[in-house]
Amino acid sequence: MKTSSVPILSQRSREHSMPEILDDSKYAKGTGLFSVYENVNFPGDVKKRCMSLLEFGTETLLKNDFIILDFVPYPGLGRVGEGDVLKYSWILSESHRVLMYDPNTKTLIDELYTCSPEKDGRLMFEAANQRIGKPVKSTHLSEIVSKEMAHQEEPDKLFHSVQQASEKFRMAPKKNYCVSTVFFDMSDRKLDEDSLETMLTKALNKDDQKPVIESACRYDPQGYTYIHQSPKHFAGLHSYPGTLKSAHLSLIGTGEAVVPVLEDMEEVVYKRRKTEPTMSIKIVAEGF
Repeated sequence: MKTSSVPILSQRSREHSMPEILDDSKYAKGTGLFSVYENVNFPGDVKKRCMSLLEFGTETLLKNDFIILDFVPYPGLGRVGEGDVLKYSWILSESHRVLMYDPNTKTLIDELYTCSPEKDGRLMFEAANQRIGKPVKSTHLSEIVSKEMAHQEEPDKLFHSVQQASEKFRMAPKKNYCVSTVFFDMSDRKLDEDSLETMLTKALNKDDQKPVIESACRYDPQGYTYIHQSPKHFAGLHSYPGTLKSAHLSLIGTGEAVVPVLEDMEEVVYKRRKTEPTMSIKIVAEGF
């Protein structure tokens, strides 16, 4: 009778066979850009307008050497409604960008979040200004996804609840906002890609209007980006499941659309947590 033996791994071998936690601390401080342009003239023909916005967004991203992984057109690319607001977003290796163009007012909104310490969006911004002129409003801010760094550099942006932040900012129900939120101290289970997508999808789709377009990208070895677009919201979620244990969420919509999403996310992310949660919440822009 032939027998076989299974080699016993040494303690050293077992330790080396376990998956290592990714050190994602180099992404601790990224950049947020938000600009509003007026009197932007894209073609009157709907198909040409769609293609022009796609080309504009793609070309200016490539000027900054961003790596484009996916493109999400809302409500579509082609024969959409004559007066439809176009919300075109790009999933990047470095995070995301969204352009919102209203053909009725000829207003263009440009929002970028980049986690890259090298690619801060400056070259993209300059290329956009060369094409369509300077924005009437522009915001440039640091996006910190490290809890320790946030305590050191922007403690006034830290809150223990969404309600606390909403009351401080006095967010009006009908006013438009771009809100940047970082959820710190997230458990591995909550940072799991399927859990994150389920949490945010439920929060966004609770009373959302259709159609809804969503896209996601999973990175190797770790990390996740999720984009959601609808008539009520734009959402871009980016996870840092390595040493940072956090997730960054960009939300654009009215106060009454944004706050419930953040409250639902807070409830699920910190459910059964014994210690007080900590979040970074910033109003990037308002009243646009």
